[in-house]
Parts: sequence; structure tokens; C-alpha cells
Amino acid sequence: MSLTNFIKKIIAKDRNERRFAQIADQEGLNFVLPKDIFEACENGQGSGWLLHQYVCLKMMEEQGMALRIANGFTIPSDFAVRLEPDAADLLELPPPFKGRFDSRVTGQTGQSAFSVQINPVLPTGERVPVYKLKGPCLQLSPQECFLLSAAEWQALKAVDEHQRLAPEEKTEHLNLDLVGKLQASQEHGMPIDLSHFNILKVSQPEKVGVTATEQPDGSLVLVPSFGTGAATDDIQSRLGQLNQANGLGTLRVRDQIIVLDETRLKATQEIISNRRIPKSQVQAFLKTPSAFLDASLVDLETGFSLRVKGATRFQFMQFGETDTSGIDWFFSSKSAEDAEELKAVIGSKEELEEFRKKVEIARQQGAEVVAFGGKLIDISFPEKIEKECAAIERTLNRFHPEEKRSLPTESDTEERSTVFLEEVEDLGPELLKKAESSSYPRAIDYSVFSRSPFPHQAQGIEWMMGLMHSSLQGESDDVQRIQGALLADDMGLGKTYMALVGIGEFYSHLRASSLTEKPVLVIAPLSLLENWEDEVAQTFAKSPFRDIVVLQAGRDLKRFKIAGAPPEIRQRLADEDVLPEDAIRYALKVGGAYGAERLDMPKRLVLSTYQTLRDYQFSLCRVDWSVVVFDEAQNIKNPNALQTRAAKGLKAYFKLLATGTPVENSLSDFWCLMDTAQPGLLGTWPDFREEYVKPINQAPPDETDNVRLDVGKKLRQDVGPFMLRRLKEDHIEGLPEKRVFTGVPNNGFGGWAFKPEIKSVMRGHQLSRYDEIIDGYSQQRMEGQGRGLALGSLMQLREVSLHPSLADVKKLVTSSKNEALQVLGQSAKLENVVSILEEIKSRREKVIIFAMTKKLQRALKVWLEQIFGIRIDIINGDTQAVASKGKSLTRKGIISEFEDASGFGIIIMSPIAAGVGLTIVGANNVIHLERHWNPAKESQATDRIYRIGQKKDVNIYLPALHHPKLSSFDVNLDRLLSKKINLKDAVVTPQIVTQEELEESLFSH
Repeated sequence: MSLTNFIKKIIAKDRNERRFAQIADQEGLNFVLPKDIFEACENGQGSGWLLHQYVCLKMMEEQGMALRIANGFTIPSDFAVRLEPDAADLLELPPPFKGRFDSRVTGQTGQSAFSVQINPVLPTGERVPVYKLKGPCLQLSPQECFLLSAAEWQALKAVDEHQRLAPEEKTEHLNLDLVGKLQASQEHGMPIDLSHFNILKVSQPEKVGVTATEQPDGSLVLVPSFGTGAATDDIQSRLGQLNQANGLGTLRVRDQIIVLDETRLKATQEIISNRRIPKSQVQAFLKTPSAFLDASLVDLETGFSLRVKGATRFQFMQFGETDTSGIDWFFSSKSAEDAEELKAVIGSKEELEEFRKKVEIARQQGAEVVAFGGKLIDISFPEKIEKECAAIERTLNRFHPEEKRSLPTESDTEERSTVFLEEVEDLGPELLKKAESSSYPRAIDYSVFSRSPFPHQAQGIEWMMGLMHSSLQGESDDVQRIQGALLADDMGLGKTYMALVGIGEFYSHLRASSLTEKPVLVIAPLSLLENWEDEVAQTFAKSPFRDIVVLQAGRDLKRFKIAGAPPEIRQRLADEDVLPEDAIRYALKVGGAYGAERLDMPKRLVLSTYQTLRDYQFSLCRVDWSVVVFDEAQNIKNPNALQTRAAKGLKAYFKLLATGTPVENSLSDFWCLMDTAQPGLLGTWPDFREEYVKPINQAPPDETDNVRLDVGKKLRQDVGPFMLRRLKEDHIEGLPEKRVFTGVPNNGFGGWAFKPEIKSVMRGHQLSRYDEIIDGYSQQRMEGQGRGLALGSLMQLREVSLHPSLADVKKLVTSSKNEALQVLGQSAKLENVVSILEEIKSRREKVIIFAMTKKLQRALKVWLEQIFGIRIDIINGDTQAVASKGKSLTRKGIISEFEDASGFGIIIMSPIAAGVGLTIVGANNVIHLERHWNPAKESQATDRIYRIGQKKDVNIYLPALHHPKLSSFDVNLDRLLSKKINLKDAVVTPQIVTQEELEESLFSH
């Protein structure tokens, strides 16, 4: 049967197939079935279009975008209006509204009679006077219903809410807020005429930055910046006319009205009250601006700039300008597969706030990509970004309800505060000398532990104990004392176990030395606290701890919290620059005055999160800890985050930072981690930046990689014994063999074996579609069209290399094994993957297929279930990490079921989902169907199965699709990636394949 006839057959059959019934209400869209049919779908008995719809809705439920109801699902309006086009097509949502909107404004924004009315206008020009907003839908009549875009829905919803206000509630601030929302919707694509508000722009900045201008006398004048495009001189000339009322503010700057809420107004006032920096204090200001301005109010990280003639000194204060590698072409795309990964990297309200701040600054600079949490996030679609941020915020509020209720209301005397830190100058040579001579004088008795270490773990514990022993030599306030180290072993090598054994042995050493066994603090992501409790039970034959306290809402926080005390991040500073210790308001029971109720009991293990550390930093910094462990220490890589400041302020004999990714985005990450572990080792940030970052940034483009490597090697030498980093590729004893098979011959990376069986050659529709894209690009370039054309062509080539019909979800629907084989077989690469799976099945082994594209994940699940007759789960960046009230499994539950089942099994996973704490040693095969552009991330995904606990040899498959004549997309990407693999003897920024590199390799022939 030809492809055309097959599609016609599917479409004809579709008209008679059952679908989810769709019902819109005020909350969103409901998708329902008769109960018996819905239960059949849940039991894997659905087929055809209905099955594909169920899989789509099920994935949305796992991502928090849909809610399970008795016989179906509900998609809330704010998610329904942001659905990706392929999902909207599959679910057969109403069509978009093709008309436009007009508005009628009544009254002035300062009047209670102010109102706005919006009316749809049909493509014919006919104005619709009456309509209904029904959830995410615009209903013009019983027969005419349209799905609104996110911008349209937000505008109509804002007008509806404003119309419901009583006249006395329509303050100028709320009236301007409505105008600002309508203008935002207009900017995001809503076709609407806003009358005179088309010219007069209402701006509501989320952050307030600062600009410093040098004066003739050498002093500086500080002026707030709002990120609205208003010129500094214009803002400065209008500050005297700042209108303030009821804690809110408005400022008219040329054709803008800048609306400041209470927080932004306080930030503006903070700058105005400190607006002149005398010449004698300029250097101190440039070095530590947070000593002059409250960094919790004013954006000093990226919203800070200095206009000085010919000067570049301030640029060395911006942590945002580091050595990050080039912008990634995947996430520069207009693909909907980007923002979905945010849930994998944002685990706290502070991180969410930090991400939103970075997005704002990036957009002001015209950037479409933001590096965050070790990932590059496409921000070119504001609606998608805000959708994900809103979902994350709801999740954080849901799982931290106690914290949310306990947040204090702001007052004029309470300001967001953090511990005061003094910078430590460069002590590198002295510290290195001490570390290099460190040794542990005792033999470690491993018989007291439940598990014996692997050889590499024993070496790591010896390294740790030598430094811990040296940390006891000297006074606690001696900056030249050894204070900590960075355990940067690769993922899966047992850093938690090593840390616990080290703590147990350190306690033993303290007892032998007649020293107090002070309490231990472990700071870790929320999802890992339970893991630490389990590890304690599994590591010690007899626990060295008197007890374990989980200092977290819902566990033990209430027990040690002073009754009625709010979190400590707001203090009554008033006119004080630095509050003395006895004036600080503490919220936890710390110190002998609390007797048996005190938190800081000797021999106690306290487990907590980075968020709790942030909120209760003053109490926790009062405690004399024996050891502090920071698990997944990349959480404190941002020097300007409150939790990082708190981490640096903790007192301990020894601080151990554990992370498999000591550099996520730039060398500033590494400096911050080392400055926490051992202050002074790498000097101050300006010194570090001058010595290590500046040479990379100033290197000619053709020399950057070599300079980066040379700097990385020098940096590795300069930290010496203060960092221990081992990779699994070092053939650490106790791990099975790992074999990497590639479908690209002579790919340039030693150790990878070319396997002809996983090389496939495109043919038929896939080949013709690929050639069509290449020819179209070449023709348009010959006609002089812009360079931006390459990006779209690259994305098309990537998609066609996976499946030629991936862009049309309707062509992917199958109802049987034969149909699945036929549709899947249109891709030579996917056909090859089935052969690999058959081989793995013959060995009765399990496999993970890594794929980034959601629609491919959905289609693969259905096809492979039909072909192999097994249940296949999908884990992507949005799959729940913690349990909810619904029936859906969490990641841990999915993995447990997968590993417990005997014989052959498949999980489809996004490589981004291979995150913190995820272990799947029940599988020993990996297929990287979609190669990750960052080889470090691809390796981390592989590490989900290649880690301690794996008993079988591991097979990694990199199938590659070839072109019969040209060097294909897969081949070029493989060769570029093989050049990017980082060397283990250097501290280097993760290198990604850039758009320019791939464009040159694909289109230069």
C-alpha cells in the first residue's frame, strides 16, 4: 500500500473511531469517555486515535498540565491555551480565532470610572458585540467556538476580572495594571487596537537594576534602571516626580508610565537614598556593591552597569559575563521542546526567581537563550516560558505549604537580609602547601561499617580524612586553616557513602582526641533527604549519631522552631549597615538556653535543604558544626544567591562539597564552590576573573579552545588536593565494562567501536524530504536570503532524520503491529532501532531509549508497545518526582516497576530527565536516539545505568542515519560531538555543538 493510500485509509477510519468527548467549562477543557472505555485505555487496551489521545493526556497529567477526573482528564485553561500545535491537533481542540480585537477605553486611569471593553472582530470586519469567555475558548455562538492563544486569553481574562471590581477598588495602580497586561498581550501577538495606549506604554518591571555614572570629581551617581528601554538620563531627570501612594509608585518617562509595586518601589528608594558614592569609596563600591545596596532588592548580578569613559573595570564585577560556551542551536530553535525541561532544574522559589531575573535581563539584551542549571533554555517564546514558570510555582506552593503560610508580611523596618561576609584575599600558595602535606595518622577500621568500600572509595576516604585531620590544626577563625574541599567524582561513584564513612571516622578521631563530637549538617535537594536517611541505615553497623533530624516543613522543623517566629531572611535593619549578633532575630532553638530542645546537640545529624538554609541562615550559622556536607553542591554556584551566602557563612571544622558537575555553565561556578569550601584558595572574584576568565574571553576565536584548555589545566593544578575528581572511564575497579557502539565509522574518538549494524541509510520519502530541505536552503542562500535561514533548515533536517512525517501528528497514528511497523519503517533510523531492540530482547535485558522530542516520545511508546506487546513508560523532565493524590506513578515508582519486571523492558526517557538521584541499574543498555548537543549531558544520561550497583556489562548504542551521497546530519553531529569531550585533567566549561559549527559542516559542501 502506498503512503498516500495508507494516510487516506487512516483518515477515513478516523471519522468512525471513538474520540475523547470534549467539554469546555470555566476552569478549562474536560476530555471524557464512558467509564468502561476509559478503564480499557488505562489497562492498555485502547487503539488508534483514541490510544494516541490517551497517551498525550497521560503525559500531560504526569507533567502537571492535566488533572485526572473520574472518566478522563481536565486541562486547566492556562495550559490549554499554550498547548503545542501537534498536541492540539491530536486532541482536536477548537480552531484558533482568525479575526482581531478592538477596544473601547472609558475614563482616565486615575479614576474609579475607568474601564476597558474588548470585542472580537471577524475576518469579514464584522464586530461581535456579545461573546462568552468559556475557559480557554471564545464562544461567539453555540456553533462557533475558538481556542484562544495565551495572549488573547490573558487579555480577555484580565478585562473580565477588572470589570468585576467594585468602583472603589479600581485604583490607579490596578487600572494601569490592566493596561499593562493588555499591552503585554499585544506584544505577544494578540491582534488588538488599544487606542491611545498603543503609544503610551505602561511598563511594570520585575527587577530594578542600577546604573552608575562617573562624575567629573571622580564620584559616582547611581540611577535606577528598570529594563524598559528608558534612557538613564531621562530616568534621572524624572526621579523627583516619582508619584508614591499606598506603597506603590508611578513614574512618567517620556512615552512610558513605569508602574512600581511595593517591592520595586523599595528598590528604587534604596538607590535614591544611596545615589552618590564619594570618590574615596568608589573602589570599595566596585569591589562589593552589596555593601552599599541591598542585593535582595536591587539586581546587582546582571542588572548592574557602569558608564565610565574608556573603563572596563566594572565588567569584572558582573558574574553574568563569564566563559560560557557558544549558544546552542537546538535551544535557539522555535521548538516547543525547550521550556519543558525547566522543572528538572528549578527546585526552589529562589531558583525560580533567579531564572525569571535572568530571562528578563537576557531579553533586554536581545538574547533568545539563557543558561540555567547546566542547561540552555530557549526563551524566544515568552508564553511557553511563563507557562512552565507558573506550573513550577504552583508545584512549589503545593509542596511547601507551611513555608508559604509562615512568610512574614513586609514592614518598613524589615528588610531581606543575609549574613555579612568578609572577602578573603589570595592565600593559594600557603593553603596548597598545607594541603599537600596533609595525611591521616590512623588506619581506618572498616569492620564497623556495614559495607566495605570499593578501592576508589577507600582512596577518596583517605583523601578526605587527611584534609579533615588538618582542619583541626588552628583556630576556627584562622583564615589560613584548611576548612574544606570539593569531592567532584563522577556521578554514581558513591559520594554519599564516602561522605558518611568520612564523618563516622572523623567522629572516632574526635573522641580519640578528647574533642566534642559536634553535630553534622547535610544540605541537599529535597528529593534526596530520604536517600540520606536510607544511606545512614545502610552504611553503619551502629550509627554514630544520637539521632537524625530532618529540618524541613512537614518533618522536624516545627519541633525546633521558636513559636511564632517567621523565617529569618527579613531583619529589622533600620539604619544599621550591619546588625550586631545580639540584635539579630533568630527563629530556631540554638544554644544551651534551650536545653534538651536545642537543635545543636552533639552527635546529631541534621538533614536539611538549601531553601531551609536560606530561610534560617542566621540560626544555622550560629551553630558550631563538626562537618557540613553540601550534596549536589552546584546549588550554591551562584555567588549572589542567598543560599550561597548562607553556605559561606556556616561554621565547621570541615565543609565537604559534593557534586559530579563542578562546572555547569562557566568558571564562575567553580570559583564560587571553591570559595565556599576553602576561602582564599583562588582569591577574590576580581582576582580570579583576571587570571582565569579574561584570557579565555580575550583569545582570538580560532585559539579559544586551546586557551580554554590551558587555563583549565592551570586551574586544576592550582586547586591541587582541594579537589578530588575521578571519572568512571578511569576503569575504576568494581564497575563492569562499558562498550560504546557508533554508527559512524572513524568518528575520531578512541574507545568507541563502529558497529555496521547500527548504521542506516535514508531512502524513499525520508531521502527525498531531506534532499528537498538541502536544496531549498541552497537556493535561498543563492538568492541572498539571510543567515537566519540556516536555523530553520537545521531543525528540519534534525526532525526528518528521526522520521519524515514527524511534523504531522496525524500521519503517526497506528492501530496495530503491522501499521506500527509500516509507519515506523518510513524512517531508516527507527527501523534500525527496532533491530537493536530485537537483539536486546533476545538477551532478555532492559534498555533506555533517550529522545528529546515529546511527539517522538509519544509515537514511540505507541509503536513499540504495539510491536513488542509490552507496557512502555515515558520519563521526561516533567514527570513527577514526588507523589500526588492521583494514580500516576512518580519517576521512582516507574523505575521500580520497570526494574522489578523480569526479562525484556523499555523506558523512553528525555536525557534532561536523567537528573538528581535517578538510578536505573536494572537496565544495562542505552540507545541515544536523539543525540544531546552537550556531550557532558549525554554522558550524564548514560550514567543513569553505568554506576555502582550495575552488575552487567553496559552497552551504549549511537545509531546514525547516513545519506547515500552527502555527509548527513547524524554523521556531522557525531563527529562534532566527539571533538567536544572534555579532558579529565582540566577544569573546563562544558562545550556544546553550536549552530555555526553544524551549519558549516552540513552546508559547506
